[in-house]
Amino acid sequence: MQMSSPFLLRALTLVLCDITLITFEMVPKTLAENAGLNAMEIISSLYAEHASGNIKVGINLERGVSEDVSTMNVWDLHVTKFFALKYAADAVCTVLRVDQIIMAKPAGGPSRRDQPAGLEED
Repeated sequence: MQMSSPFLLRALTLVLCDITLITFEMVPKTLAENAGLNAMEIISSLYAEHASGNIKVGINLERGVSEDVSTMNVWDLHVTKFFALKYAADAVCTVLRVDQIIMAKPAGGPSRRDQPAGLEED
C-alpha cells in the first residue's frame, strides 16, 4: 500500500488527532486525580468552558473548580504542547510499525515437512 493513499492519510490524521486529544486530556485529569478531585467533573467543566469561548480556563486545584488562569497569573509553556504532540506522533508511529510487523509475518506454525526426523506424532 502506498503511503500517499488518501485513505491511509485520512486514517493517520484521525488516529493522530485522537491520540493528541487523549494526550492533552491526561494533564488536567492527572492533576485533578492527584488533588483528590473528581477528574471527570473537572474535564467536562473544562470542555464546557472552552466550547463557550473561554479559552483561558484551567483548573484551580485549591478551590477544585475551573476558572480563568490568567487572573491567577498562571501561563502555559509552549514546550509542554510541543512535547505532547511529539510523543503523540511517536505513539502513532510505534503502533503503525507494530501493525506492519504483525501483518508481514505469515500465519500458522511450521508445516509437517519442516519437522526434524524422529518427531512423528503417535
